[in-house]
Amino acid sequence: MNRVFYFSGHRLTVFHWNRKQFCGACSFEPDPEGLNKFKLYLETSAKLPARLLIDVIEEDFRTESAPHVYGKDRKAVIERLQDRYYRSSGQYVYSEVIDREKTGRRDNRVLIGGVTNPGLIDIWKNIIDECRIPLTGVWTLPLLSRNLLPMIGEKKGAVLLVSQQVSSNLRQTFFRDGKMLSSRQSVINQDAKDTSNIGVLARPEVERTVSFLRNQRLIGLNEIVHIHIMGSEQQLESLQNEFKTDALHSIKIHNLTEMQSKAGIKGLSGVFSDGLFTWLCSRQLAFDAHYGEAREYSQYYYVVASKALKAASIVMLVSALLITESNFSSAIEHKRSIELLGQQAEEYKRIYKKRFEEYETVFEHARSMNAAVDMADRIYQNGKTSPLDFMIGLSEVLTQSGLGDTQLDKIEWKLQQYKDMGDAQQVSEEKPDVTSEDPVRHVGLVHGRINISDKNYRGSVAQVNKIITALRKSERIELVEALEMPVEVRSERAFTDETGVSAIKIRKESGGKFLLKVVMRGATHE
Repeated sequence: MNRVFYFSGHRLTVFHWNRKQFCGACSFEPDPEGLNKFKLYLETSAKLPARLLIDVIEEDFRTESAPHVYGKDRKAVIERLQDRYYRSSGQYVYSEVIDREKTGRRDNRVLIGGVTNPGLIDIWKNIIDECRIPLTGVWTLPLLSRNLLPMIGEKKGAVLLVSQQVSSNLRQTFFRDGKMLSSRQSVINQDAKDTSNIGVLARPEVERTVSFLRNQRLIGLNEIVHIHIMGSEQQLESLQNEFKTDALHSIKIHNLTEMQSKAGIKGLSGVFSDGLFTWLCSRQLAFDAHYGEAREYSQYYYVVASKALKAASIVMLVSALLITESNFSSAIEHKRSIELLGQQAEEYKRIYKKRFEEYETVFEHARSMNAAVDMADRIYQNGKTSPLDFMIGLSEVLTQSGLGDTQLDKIEWKLQQYKDMGDAQQVSEEKPDVTSEDPVRHVGLVHGRINISDKNYRGSVAQVNKIITALRKSERIELVEALEMPVEVRSERAFTDETGVSAIKIRKESGGKFLLKVVMRGATHE
C-alpha cells in the first residue's frame, strides 16, 4: 500500500494506492478541526511510509545563467542564486542545470525554484513528523508533470501542459525538449459543482501565459507552441469550443479518463487530474524527491534500515542452514584432505632437504657478516670522537672575531656515553663502548685567562660572557657552564667601596682566570 499526501495550497487530501489500483481518498481542511482530524487519522492508521505532493500558487520557478563550472564551484554558484531569490524558503528549494547557452561564454542555464511561503506546508508536515509517520520525500507537481510527456506523445519542441487539480486553480507548465523551464498556477472563479465552463475560464489564462513566454524569449515569436490540455468528460466540449489550432498554436485536448486507462490505472474516477498525479508520485523513488535533504526523512530511512536488517537476518538464517548442511556433507571429505595435505608436506620437506639444506650455513654466515659490517661502521664513527675532534670544534668558535684577548692554559678532556631513556638521556656510569648504538659526547674543562688589565673587571667578565655566548651558538655544543669567573659574582662576596656603593669582590688570585665546562656532540651526530 502506497500513501500520498496531496496538498493543493488549501486542503490536504490523502490518496491510497495499491500499485495501479486506487483504494480511496480522504480530505482535511486547514482549520483547527481539520488539523485535529488529520492528526487523529495518522495516530489511528498504520505507520505506512508516505509521500507529500504539493501544488501551491506560492511556488515560483525561474531560469538563470551561471558560469560553466563544476563540483564545489557549481554548488556555490547555485546556492548564491537560491539565496538571492528564495532565502526564506528553507528546505523547499530546487535547482537543476538544464543546458548551456549557445552564444557568448556558453554559460549554464539553471532552473531554480522554491516555495515562497513554506509555513503553509509546515503546518501539515509538523503533524506528520509529530505522529512519526515515515515521510519518503516532498515532490512538486510542476516538476512531476514531465513524466506525462511520453504519455501525451510530445517530447520535442515547445510544449505547454495545462491541467486542473482543484476547481479554483489552473496549472500551466512549459517544457522545452522535455525539460521544464517555467510553471504558473492561475486562480479561476469556477463553481465547484459545475466545471463544464472550464474552456471560457482557461483560454484567457493560457493566452497570457503564452504571451509571457514569448516576451521572455522562451518561445520564438514565430515558433509553434504545442498546447496539451487535460480535461474530464464534462469539460471536453467547453475546451474544444474555446481552443482552436492556428498558425502559432497547436492544440491537443486529452480525455482524462482515457489517459488514466492508457496508464493502466484502475478504480480512479473524478473531475480533476489530482489522482493521476498522486499515482505518478507513488511510483517515484525516495532519492528523486524534489525538496528537502536526507536528514529531513530520517524516520523513513530508519524504517527501510529495519526492514533491511530483518531481511538480512532471514537471509543469514537460511545461509546458516545451508552452510550447516554443507558442513555435514563435506566433513567426510575433510579427513581425507588432511591426510593428503600431510603427505604433501612430507614431500615438500624431502625436496627442501635435498636441494636447499646445504645453503643454510651460507645464510647464517651472511647474517653474521651483516652484523659485523654494522658494528665496524659504529666503531669507525665513534672512533672519530677524539680529543682532536673536540679541539677543532672548540678552536672554530674561539677564533671568531672579538675573542682574540683570550688565552687557554689547559684543557681536560674525557668521553661520556648517554643512554636513551625515552624523553630524556642519562649519562652512562660505565666506560664508553664504541660498538654501542648509544651516542657519545665530548666533555671538556677549559682553563683560560683574559688578557685585559687587572683593574678592568667588567671587561674581563664581559669577555668571558662573550665566549660563553659564542660557544652556545655552535650547533654541536649542547652545554656551556661557567665554573670559575675572573670576578666572584655571588651575593655573599659583595663589599662596599670608599664611596659607599656596593661592588663585586675581586678574587686576588684570579688574574683574569676562568674555568668553563663544555659538552659537545660526538662526530656521529654531525
